[in-house]
Amino acid sequence: MIRDLLINCREGNKKEIKKFIASAENLDKGNCLNVSFGAVANAYRAKTVISPLKKIQYLSTFNKEITSAVESADAENRYEVVFLRYLIESNIPRGLGFSQNIIQDKKELEAQVASLDEKPFSSDYKKFITNVLLKTE
Repeated sequence: MIRDLLINCREGNKKEIKKFIASAENLDKGNCLNVSFGAVANAYRAKTVISPLKKIQYLSTFNKEITSAVESADAENRYEVVFLRYLIESNIPRGLGFSQNIIQDKKELEAQVASLDEKPFSSDYKKFITNVLLKTE
């Protein structure tokens, strides 16, 4: 469910972004994957506000939360957590300083892309991941 909402956010539709944020807020933050979805929700919040200061605050919160999620990610969830960080960081202007992990994340994701078929993701989500990786080359 949350993954489908994430796919719909990609087009920048504020209504879909708000649905994703609301869904992410209701996740139990007891595991790294849910923390990473919460972090992504904060990054998307930055898209919905006008104030540059608020945008920076949301991106800073995203950065702290996603870093924590990646550091605590277990082998089962690491690929997706790293992908979520890459998804957002590859869309943040580099000059803001929140995109330090793009190169290493891309290498890690591409090195393990063959394992994507083994993941319990829907075919739409797998296609979404593949398209993001191809688009950002």
